[in-house]
Amino acid sequence: MFESLVKRLLQGSFVCEISDEAGFQYLQEQENFFSIEDYLRRLNYRLAVTQNKLAYYAAYIEIDTSERNDIRKVFQQFRLELHPVVEWLDMMMACLKQDSVLSPGDTLALSSLLQVMENNQALADRLQAFAKFKDFSSSEDSIKGRLEKLLNTLHKWGYLQLANRDTFIYQVTGKLDYFYQSLQFIQEHEEIPIEQEEQDEISQGSVF
Repeated sequence: MFESLVKRLLQGSFVCEISDEAGFQYLQEQENFFSIEDYLRRLNYRLAVTQNKLAYYAAYIEIDTSERNDIRKVFQQFRLELHPVVEWLDMMMACLKQDSVLSPGDTLALSSLLQVMENNQALADRLQAFAKFKDFSSSEDSIKGRLEKLLNTLHKWGYLQLANRDTFIYQVTGKLDYFYQSLQFIQEHEEIPIEQEEQDEISQGSVF
């Protein structure tokens, strides 16, 4: 468990109850937490946890040129994910007819979402509009094909975990807690240039 968790953390993975229940419970044991953090510190990392303690990840302790470049790449990826994830969250509120955004642990069934979208042209149009985002374009012209592409991409990015491969039921992972945390940071600094946002993000060590 120790070795596999360290490898995943150093690869930039988020360990949460949805994506890795056993690993998440392992890290909740204080002795295990400090054992892994002690190992990571030898490599200039610390074991961080999201604001609601729903996911663990590795963050740099000290920043030099190489780490700064790595963090900038991570932040650029977050910028790539930002708009489509926000649009997805908003669209899910409409699909599920709820006033609150998704939270880690929530479930999404492809069949249920498909039924709603096939009977709601406005939602179908919103789904089609995802093609403007990188990684969401699909050769499939059907609602089902576009929805599958949407869910597969979010699964690839780590926001969804396939809980049932037979019925295509997904669960929202703890990475969404990190997304909300990062989004809050950006909103609080929305008037500063993006280069300064990157610098602040680096100085806070809030990305791995």
